[in-house]
Amino acid sequence: MNCPRCGKDCYKPADEIIPKLDSYYMACRHCAPDPDLAKDKPFGDLPIQIERCKECRTAPLDAVMLDILQVLVEHGLRNKDDDLRSVGSPLIAVGYPLAYAPRLGQRALIILGKRFTEAAAEDILKRVPEVKGVILDRCVPGVVDPHKGAMENVLLAGCDLRCDILQSLFGDLIIYKTQSKIHIEFPRQSAPKIRLLEKLYMEGELKQVVDGLCGPGTLGLMCALAGAERVVLNDIWQPAIENVILNLEANKDQLKIDKIEYIESTTPGIASEPVLVARASGACEIEVYQGDLGLLFSRAKPGNLCLIDHFPKAETLELENACSCCDRIVKV
Repeated sequence: MNCPRCGKDCYKPADEIIPKLDSYYMACRHCAPDPDLAKDKPFGDLPIQIERCKECRTAPLDAVMLDILQVLVEHGLRNKDDDLRSVGSPLIAVGYPLAYAPRLGQRALIILGKRFTEAAAEDILKRVPEVKGVILDRCVPGVVDPHKGAMENVLLAGCDLRCDILQSLFGDLIIYKTQSKIHIEFPRQSAPKIRLLEKLYMEGELKQVVDGLCGPGTLGLMCALAGAERVVLNDIWQPAIENVILNLEANKDQLKIDKIEYIESTTPGIASEPVLVARASGACEIEVYQGDLGLLFSRAKPGNLCLIDHFPKAETLELENACSCCDRIVKV
């Protein structure tokens, strides 16, 4: 299966990605030490360029950020007083906690930043081979309030599909995200949401689980991996549901899925009335809905546990009332 965003080889199933984690961003024995450039040093005082390794052809992260900054200065979007931090947020294409600075191969990085133009983004992709995509940072993407519409960033050039590795007591999963449309939750060593699921597992709560605001499917699919009998994944936002379906396919072996059925097409943008979009069968029965969580249980059977993972400080009382048919509600 090719990448649904760019048609290239960005997309790979979990069983091709997870076994290679130890070597993704490692330096080879010929690589020079990491330059460890001062992040607050002005561009005018930084080296002109840092060479790639002639053997493995990878570059230190600082070298890539320096090259991006050079392009932005040439386009008049930064000046010689700007530093590496002004470039933006570097998002490695396969995300997991690293104890060292990554060495980057081709198409290994997505850059999210402000004060970019489409021309500069195209130039970055042309001149910096490690960059896979450039995103203009305008907001935290997603749906905070359905009445106010959805927010999303702008993919200026390249591809914004990346995956995060989720590691738990139950095993590992990969979660693909269309990063201009889905908010960033880069995996951390502490992983508080995963620790919460592990606690609920120990309490015997992961049986019939509803992930009511599922995003790309992170919590619900981890519950399926943990041995839940049935999981309902629901989100109001079309890009989130498209990512959920991609993640069902990517993790078929990990989740012991025998069959995925596609029931209805997703609704463009924001949906209201819940629609059963897909269903997976195997070790866990998984249902995927797109619609308003407040209306979900007019279509879906409640669970013993409902997870509500909303944006920080978002009001959830109305959603909690709508989910009161579930035995227990946990705000994540």
